[in-house]
Amino acid sequence: MRPLLLSLVLLAPLASLSAFAQAAPANTAVPTTKVLAIGRITAGAPADPEARRAIMPAEVRDTVDLYLAGKLDQWFVRQDGKGVVFLLNASSEAEAREMLSKLPLVRAGRMEFDLMALGPLSPLRYLMGDAAGAAKP
Repeated sequence: MRPLLLSLVLLAPLASLSAFAQAAPANTAVPTTKVLAIGRITAGAPADPEARRAIMPAEVRDTVDLYLAGKLDQWFVRQDGKGVVFLLNASSEAEAREMLSKLPLVRAGRMEFDLMALGPLSPLRYLMGDAAGAAKP
């Protein structure tokens, strides 16, 4: 009984935060601080494994360069084997698209990215006692 009660006590603030997030005005703007880039191998990409192997050294080098430049924060491989997922340090989707457009697989038409701009969770202002500030950009 005690673990259940403790779980409920700990989860109650999260439920409240969720309600605030849903009730937050649609015009609540926060800065874009990251861009989630979900890469996928293009449908028309040639299946030639030798051509892919030829591109991969440059692809890896350019991806590592993005990481070392502080532009690529986290990188993952998709478990379905169909691409990669990057968390980019970018202030807009346009900035992220520019970065990714230079990667060899993208230039060769073998990979495309879906982008999603991310920013700070603005309803957290409610927890800071700033309900009026939650509507501020």
